[in-house]
Amino acid sequence: MRTPQEFAEGHIENAINIDFRSDAFKGEIGNLDRTTKYLLYCRSGNRSRGALSVMTELGFKEVNHLSAGIIGWAEAGYPVTK
Repeated sequence: MRTPQEFAEGHIENAINIDFRSDAFKGEIGNLDRTTKYLLYCRSGNRSRGALSVMTELGFKEVNHLSAGIIGWAEAGYPVTK
């Protein structure tokens, strides 16, 4: 849900990045398996909140949201990969 530059600055290991601001966002999200568990995050939680709405609308079954984003994740001491 982050821009490519933000993702390169640090992300959760094995994360995939789909840019919420991209025109192709909804199509890319729509190609994902709707039965897989997902953990959504962006930098601070705002864009991923919007992505959560899209995923819910598309019928994804189990989506969790990091409301504080990668910032909160890192501040809690969890690892970030660059």
